[in-house]
Amino acid sequence: MEPKQPPDFNRARVSGRLQQLRKRWTPDGSLALIAELVTERPRLGPVRAGVQDEQPLPLRASGDIVNHIASLEGQQVVIEGCLRRRFYSRDGQPCWGQMEIWVDLCRAVESAGESHRTRD
Repeated sequence: MEPKQPPDFNRARVSGRLQQLRKRWTPDGSLALIAELVTERPRLGPVRAGVQDEQPLPLRASGDIVNHIASLEGQQVVIEGCLRRRFYSRDGQPCWGQMEIWVDLCRAVESAGESHRTRD
């Protein structure tokens, strides 16, 4: 049975450096991955003191792609996946949320110039 493909409207393609990889076994016995993709923040105005140049984006993955992603830790990659907003709560009260990318494709960037190139 083919896995259900997500709709195209919430797809993302982002490039950056993989870091903070953590593998976990889920209750159903499958392997899952939690990681960060560090991207450069766009320079939209004058440089300000104390502004970080990089921003980590949370990644999630499960299944066969986990070991492939783990083999690319510390490298520049391009990932594709679905955007998902996850909400957390404390004591039954909503506290915060974050956007994650659930990865279904990850490839190493072959040259520095390719990380900024987009396909139409």
